[in-house]
Parts: sequence; structure tokens; C-alpha cells
Amino acid sequence: MAPMAENVLDVAAVYHSTTVPAADGTTYSCIAARSEPTSVLRDVSARVFGGEVLAVLGSKGSGKRALLDVIAGRTARGETRGRITLNGSLMTPELFRRHGAYVSHRCYLLPSLTVRQTLTYATWLCNHDGGGSRESRVRQTLADLALSQLANRPVSELTKPEYRRLMLGVQFAKDPLILLLDEPTWDTDPLNTYLIVSMLWSYATRRGSIVVLTMETPRSDVLPFVARVTLLCLGAVVYSGPTRSMLDYFTYVGFPCPELENPLMYYLCLSTVDRRSRDRFLESNQQISVLVDKFKAEGGVFLKEAPASTLAGSHLKESQLQTPTSSLSPTPIGMTHKSLQNRGIRPGCFSTFTALYLRSLAATFACNKSGAVHFGTRLFFLPFVLALVSVFYSHSKAQQSMVFLQTSGLVFNVLTLFYVAGISVTALLFPGFRARYYQEKREGLYGGTMFIVTYGLLSLPLSFLSTLMGMAILYPVLEMGLDSWFKACLVLWASFVVSEQLTIAALMLVRRPMNAAITLVYLTLATLAVASGSLRSLRSLPDLLGSLSTALPGRYASLALNQLALEVDAFKNLNYNDSVTCPGSQELCRYKDGYAYLRERFTKETENTLQVLNVELNLLISLAFSVGLVIFNSVLYFLPLPATVKAKFRE
Repeated sequence: MAPMAENVLDVAAVYHSTTVPAADGTTYSCIAARSEPTSVLRDVSARVFGGEVLAVLGSKGSGKRALLDVIAGRTARGETRGRITLNGSLMTPELFRRHGAYVSHRCYLLPSLTVRQTLTYATWLCNHDGGGSRESRVRQTLADLALSQLANRPVSELTKPEYRRLMLGVQFAKDPLILLLDEPTWDTDPLNTYLIVSMLWSYATRRGSIVVLTMETPRSDVLPFVARVTLLCLGAVVYSGPTRSMLDYFTYVGFPCPELENPLMYYLCLSTVDRRSRDRFLESNQQISVLVDKFKAEGGVFLKEAPASTLAGSHLKESQLQTPTSSLSPTPIGMTHKSLQNRGIRPGCFSTFTALYLRSLAATFACNKSGAVHFGTRLFFLPFVLALVSVFYSHSKAQQSMVFLQTSGLVFNVLTLFYVAGISVTALLFPGFRARYYQEKREGLYGGTMFIVTYGLLSLPLSFLSTLMGMAILYPVLEMGLDSWFKACLVLWASFVVSEQLTIAALMLVRRPMNAAITLVYLTLATLAVASGSLRSLRSLPDLLGSLSTALPGRYASLALNQLALEVDAFKNLNYNDSVTCPGSQELCRYKDGYAYLRERFTKETENTLQVLNVELNLLISLAFSVGLVIFNSVLYFLPLPATVKAKFRE
């Protein structure tokens, strides 16, 4: 471990602007796509050394989170100028992902995992160390964050403060050189606020790491743990330097802190625009402008001040205390600092893949309430709805007047239920994995292809087992042979996978699962109405809809299922009803057997009947659709996320 003073984060003259819709009078123009650049950060400079905690203070809209995003390279849009270095190396997104960690304002953790499991898999994903080292690190993290007594408690049963401490532990697993935290004490009581800040200070001093956190309402009892303070107002710096020098500086510029006041809160209020009236707004705005100008003119000496432990006999070179002011560039300058060379080594692909898959299994088969709901939904939702459907078809009569339509209707309903069940189960269970994936992807832990593959390895076997259970309920109703029943299982499983993968693709772009599910259900019903042949004969479709139906998976699944269900010996030479026997009236006794019904209902006059009514071919096409969509999602999640998607899933 390098000495603390060798670790230094320099933020020098950083400007950041973004674009917002331009106002057209008193309303926003929805016709013209106009936008105006808005300054979020204006000439922001700060410095923090290893073993120190820097608190970035400011009211809402002051630019606190924007500063963290710029340091971490997470700004999705806008222009950034200035210079940020870590130990003399230019801070790039890749450098931060390797040596930094970011604790967001909100963080989603898998609810069915225990605290110990959450930290174990976080450590596994972040470090290349072996199992013994991982276990010791997890034990140390549990002790550091006062979570040892909660190690076997599910995440879903944690209180808010406990959950926040676990969020810290997930990032501690990376052993970061620089740790950024966005409002880590938000919505916590005073005791837990003190506890969290003291834990961060302890971690920084023990590991020689740099901790930067934002706070909107700092308490006086956290003052001893905060070595440096940066006060922001509307993106500009009011003060940036050691906490111990803050009182002297503001006294020097004519704003002494009254006795018995919390200095952090007092100067934060001093740096906040008062919007209670027009006069107060103008007065406070003018006062803040004066403070910003004074710090630009006279605050440089405080900004460059070294830690108290290094003021005497410091081994830092003078060049390290200078503030560089050049533009950001994607190319680091100079050699990598020696304290960065042996940190941030990530595990290999196989180790990451194993950790992801085992974590998914642990979340699904967890022995707690969240795990039971997850497992039950994935395995028993489909058999339950199929059991309800089977009740309506268990007492049908073997007569031509009803049996062909009833069987075709049963096939349509079952196929529809498999599509709807696939959409519903995925919309209920996938968003949790998706939220965790987006957060870990931003940390550079793994890519979208690995995520989709590991999720598929979890969901595909369970969905196949669920399909077998559901079709076992329908086995006596359909009266199929065992071979035909198994082929029907494969067709319906492929349909479930198709709906699941379509939902996964939609949830990459749609944030709210309910919106995606409702939209996909409507589209599914529309495509099945066109392509299944159950509601309307394929022979009577217009040419355009007929051509469109050949590109829909529901067509081939319906053809295979109807043939398997209707081509049974029980459907040969059936009477029309109780009073009319067949052969008899040609108008009533239209079908000699099920194949005659299939030929009339599901084929066109010009088509090759043997080619259309080919169970094996339609089964293979159905499976090909499901495999193709899995590959499509693997590629889709591999592609870089657009800026709009990044902003949508920011938290």
C-alpha cells in the first residue's frame, strides 16, 4: 500500500454544461426541437488526498451530483472542460472504473439474497482473489459496517439505514482508491448519519483511499470526520479547502460564523439562494456572487493546502501542489502512478460468468419470503392458469358440431396463455435483475451478452419444467399420445421463450415493466388473431395479412398445435350431434376426420398441404424463433446504450 499522501485527486477549473428544452414564452415548444446549453458547473476546483473525506455541500440544483458524474465520467450528454487527475494520471472513465467506486443515491440489490451473499458475490465480481481471500474480505466488511449480526438476514428485511450500509459494503468490495457517494446519509436519522460518515472516515484512513460525498443538510457531529469541504452554489465554488481553514477564510472575507452555530450548515445557508421574495432573491444572489469572486481572487492558497499530517516534512513535490488547467483529453499523460499499478485487477470472464450464474440461482432458490415468491412465480404461475382453463374443457362431447371448434379454441387459449404468461412472469421478475445489471454495467463489471446468457441459463430450464407441469394437467383433456404431447410441450415452451425474450428486449428501452407488459399483450393478441387461424381462417386472410403472418411465430406454433390436437383417432367419423349421424347431410357432416378440418381451416387452396401441415417443420421454426430472439437480445444488450437510455436508467 502506498502512503496516504501519495494519493491525490485534483479537480481543476472544471466546466460542465448540458442542454435543456428552450422555453417558448411561458410554455415549452413541442414543435421545434430547440435546446439551449445550460451551465451546471462553472470553474469548479477541488483537491483531496488519500485518507481524507471531502464533503461537497450545496442545496438542490447546486451541481453536487454533476460534479460526481464528471469525476466518474458518467455524464451522458453535454460538454465538459477542465482537468481531473488521480495521482497525476488523467482521470478517464476507464481509469475510474478500474480504481473507483460510485454509490448512487438509489441502489437496487437483489431482495432474496442475504447480506452475506450480497457481499460475497459483489466481492467475487470485483476482485480476482481466491475464495479464502474473498471470505476474509466479506467478514472484514461485515465488521466494518456493523452488519455481522445481520449477515444471514435477507436484503428485503433490512431497514433503510442497514440497506444503506450494505450499499457501501458492495462498493467496499472493490477496494476502491477513490469512493464517490451521492447523498449517502439522505433520509437517515442523526445516529445513522453519524455512523455512516464515521465508517467512511474509518475506511479512508485505514485504506488510504479518497472519499468524496455530497450532503444537502450536514450535521455538526460529522464535522470531525470531514477533512475538506467544497461549497457549491449554482455550479460555482464558494469555498474549497480544508475544513479547519474554513472558519478563518470566511472570517477573513467578512462572514464570521456565530458562536454555537454549525459551521457547515451556516455557510451552506450563506451559499444558498433565498427564493422567499424578490428582494431576498436579489440580495442573496448578489451576496453569493461576491463570495464566488472573493474565492477566485483569494482562495487559491486554501485550495492548495496540503493535509495537516504532511505540512511539516512533506515529501510531496511542489509540482503536485500546482493546479493544472488544461482541457480534458481521453489520453492519460505520463506513466501510471505506482499506487495504481497493483489495484483494480478484475476477475476473468469465466469467474465473472460463474459468479453471475450462482448469484441468480441463489436469488431464485432462496429460503425466504422473497425467494419463495420468485421461485413460485417462475415455476407455478403457468400451471395454475392452465389448471383453470382445463376446467372449462373437461366435459366436452365428441360431436362434430362442437368438438373441432372447442379443440381449436382450446389450442388458441393455451397458446395465448403461454404468450401472456411469458410476458407477465418476465415483467414481474426480470426488472430486478435488469436494475442490478445496469448499475454493474456502469461500473464496468461485465457486459450485456454475459448478463443475457446467465439469465437465460436460469430461466430456460425452469420455464421448460413449468411447461411440462402445465401440459401434464392438460394431458387427459387433449387425449394425445405421449409423443404428440411432448412435441406440443416443445412448441409451447418455444412460444413462452419468444414472449419472454420480446419482453426482455422491450425492457431495455421501457423503464416501467407494466407499460411494456400491457403493450406486448395487446400486440400478442393482435398477431395471434391474424396468424393463428383459430379466430379467422388463414384461407380467408387478405394477401397482405397472409404474407405478414408468415413472419410471425404464432402462425407456426398454432399450425403445429392444432395438428397435434386434431389428428387423433377419436376425431374420425364423428356424428354431427345427438340426432344427426354421419355420413348423412353433406352440409352438416363436412369433416371425415380432424385432418379434413385442418385442411379447410389452416391451408389455402394453392398451398402444398403436406408442407403447411408439417408438425416437425413447424416445431423447428418455432424453436428457431426462440433461439433467434435469444441471440438478438445478446447482441442488443451488447451494444452501447444511447444517452437517452442512460438518462432513463440513471439510478
